[in-house]
Amino acid sequence: MRTSQPNFLTYLRFSFTFRLAVIYVAMFMVSFGILIALSYWSMVMRPYDDVLQRVSGEMDDLAYAYVVGGEDILINALVKRVDFPSDRKAFHVFLDKDGNRRTGNLPSWPNPPQLGPVEIEADRYFGGDEIDFQALSLDRVFADGARLIVGRDIEDIAERRETLIEGLVWSGVLAIVLGGVGGIFMSMAVGKRIESISDAARKVIEGDLSGRVEMTGAKDDFDRLAETLNMMLSRIETSMEAISRVSDSVAHELRLPLSRLHADLEDLAAAADKGQPVAGMVDTAIAETDRLKSVFESLLRIARIETGRHSIEREEVDLVHLVNDAVDLYQPEAEGHALHLAVALPGQMIVRGDANLLFQMMSNLLDNAIKFARQGSVIAIDLTSGEGVARFIVENEGAGIPPEHRQRVTERFYRVEDTPSQGLGLGLTLVKVTAEAHGGQLEFADTDRGFAVVVTLPLSDVRD
Repeated sequence: MRTSQPNFLTYLRFSFTFRLAVIYVAMFMVSFGILIALSYWSMVMRPYDDVLQRVSGEMDDLAYAYVVGGEDILINALVKRVDFPSDRKAFHVFLDKDGNRRTGNLPSWPNPPQLGPVEIEADRYFGGDEIDFQALSLDRVFADGARLIVGRDIEDIAERRETLIEGLVWSGVLAIVLGGVGGIFMSMAVGKRIESISDAARKVIEGDLSGRVEMTGAKDDFDRLAETLNMMLSRIETSMEAISRVSDSVAHELRLPLSRLHADLEDLAAAADKGQPVAGMVDTAIAETDRLKSVFESLLRIARIETGRHSIEREEVDLVHLVNDAVDLYQPEAEGHALHLAVALPGQMIVRGDANLLFQMMSNLLDNAIKFARQGSVIAIDLTSGEGVARFIVENEGAGIPPEHRQRVTERFYRVEDTPSQGLGLGLTLVKVTAEAHGGQLEFADTDRGFAVVVTLPLSDVRD
């Protein structure tokens, strides 16, 4: 059942991508604010403090001159101060106790007197043109009521301050707008990709294992994630199909032996009632139960190996010894079918693995070769190495497994049509999972003499 989609604002509220974009914008603003603050201190506050210290020192000197020397000495000092070359223009105004201007180049001044530093407009006129100046001034009222205001030009500092503040405001607004819009679009783009994953997951929940995550071909993180998820879904679909086939196959395989066992037990009961000998019937029933037991043991062993629950002993194993043991075991059966086992083995070939599982794998291959070989033919058994792997080869004369069946013969209970059903249909399955559990693989090949089954295993060491 498809879940309802949230509205846009609710989606943004709970969208991790949008929240991440907001956090990124906030972090950018904080970082940008710190940069502006450092720039403000370096370009505005520090030169501002320098000017303030300079004006404060001048005020102290001029006040001392007035207190000690009087008005004339002060006015003379103020004139010299204005005429003295400096990187910052000097401004002042001196008022008597009645508020009349005695001297100065300030067109206006604040009233009443201000405590502390004050920024004032200090416009100047040159050739009839007004030139704006911003000045940092200090104000002092003397004991006799006279008032002195002195200052220095800070027009450049004021302009830098205004520029930095405007830059901070506009950058902040732009960052918020672009971050918000970018966050929305990024959230929508990422949300679309995530929704594709959710759609595939919902299909699986509803039982449709064919659903896959859409890939854009951008080869980005989402495409890599989609590829991994699709591989997982394909594996799940394959596993579920295999489980379904196994269930059907198990039911089919067990129906006949269970029916025979049931009939044998009925015959056994009837014979016992009549006092007839029952030993043969008991043996037949035991044989059927042994067959059923073999089926379940093989299925269990395959399942344990596939799922990794079978503890595989990783020890050095000499394949030459295992092959010799397997050949010795099946030599009498081969001779009983008028078959010749042609064995070609090196002196030693070492792999790391479970000797019991590897021996069972080789035995299954020899058993299959003997069952399906033509009477009087030769079965070649070779053990070779190269490119870091060992190759165990069992070669029959004849066509072997038809090419159209080779992909499926390793499935549980699969049998090639028009061939006698002599086994459980699990031998090649066990061979395949054992080889793969040891890092190898099972292959089929047509040869000059007929057909070969090849098992490759990683070598641990090779000494011929």
